[in-house]
Amino acid sequence: MDLMEFSLTLDASTNLFVLSLIGGTLLLALALASAAFQTFEFFPPPSKKSWQSLAFIGLFRLFVYPLIVLSVLEYEHPNDWNQTIVGFMLLAVGFGTAFLITFQMGWRNAFGEKRGLRTAGWFRFSRNPVYVATIVGLIGWATLLPQTEILVLICIWVTMYLVAPFFEEPWLENQYGEKYAQYKARTPRFIVGYL
Repeated sequence: MDLMEFSLTLDASTNLFVLSLIGGTLLLALALASAAFQTFEFFPPPSKKSWQSLAFIGLFRLFVYPLIVLSVLEYEHPNDWNQTIVGFMLLAVGFGTAFLITFQMGWRNAFGEKRGLRTAGWFRFSRNPVYVATIVGLIGWATLLPQTEILVLICIWVTMYLVAPFFEEPWLENQYGEKYAQYKARTPRFIVGYL
């Protein structure tokens, strides 16, 4: 690779990192503001056509799409086959399970529309199985791409999923009342026996 190619790759990687960082940081900041200030509503959005819904979808895409492209550009096959196998397995199982649960729950329900409280299946073990499964996938992603920029972005994603229940739960309590309160009392936030 000559100096010009390296310069273009470096610039593309840097730009992708910055775009993803902006998207992730803004998402996290708006979510935290929503949790901190009861008068500020961000997620779940009040309606599908609200600015909150459009902002959430736009910022999430601004965060994830550059991260994916950056990961493809930065991927170098590790010398350790065990690291590769474990990383791909965690990535596939984690994200595959997260997508499966989301499809079973329904996309609209997953993105803040009141489509019925889910308490069966995966939801018997965790109130947030999509987040748990995604974090498993992100651990696989980090195992495959242990570069600093990608690890920073993955840490932002994990942080978002660890704090998300704290601003989703009041909405769920408001929507489903006693039914959600009973479910919350018997089912852990993340993993059976923990948190």
